[in-house]
Amino acid sequence: MAGILGTRASLLSDLLLASLLLLIPLFLSGYIFARRKRGSTHRMIMVATYGVVAVFVLIYIIHNFVDGFPPGRGGALSSYNVIYLSTGLIHSLFATLALIMGGYQLYTGYSFTSGKRGWSMDAKKRQRHQANGNRVLIYFSLTAATGIFFYYWVFISP
Repeated sequence: MAGILGTRASLLSDLLLASLLLLIPLFLSGYIFARRKRGSTHRMIMVATYGVVAVFVLIYIIHNFVDGFPPGRGGALSSYNVIYLSTGLIHSLFATLALIMGGYQLYTGYSFTSGKRGWSMDAKKRQRHQANGNRVLIYFSLTAATGIFFYYWVFISP
């Protein structure tokens, strides 16, 4: 099935690329809302973005196991296949770390309690939440970067 971007990619791969391109701006906007003390907006953006990404990744993994992964090119140890497999492995590791740490971050974010001024959190927990949030943002950024490169390498490069 042909995608919508005019490459060799499937529709699902094109949609996953679009989600990767939106991932960082959405997470950054959530980060900005947190820095501006807009906790409920921060929470809504982070939960929605994480949820959509998690569901999309799950659907994409199932799709690849059912339909198969894109084929390699050349011999088993061709430069294309070495880059394909190493980039895929690195991307998968970053995505796994991002999803696990992001899930933990959502869990710790729910230790918020309602107060007179909106959402509030213990100062020590807030510092840990901020530090972990920065790491999660880095892992999701690396996931997006390697995913975009992987898309280019598999579906666009000659």
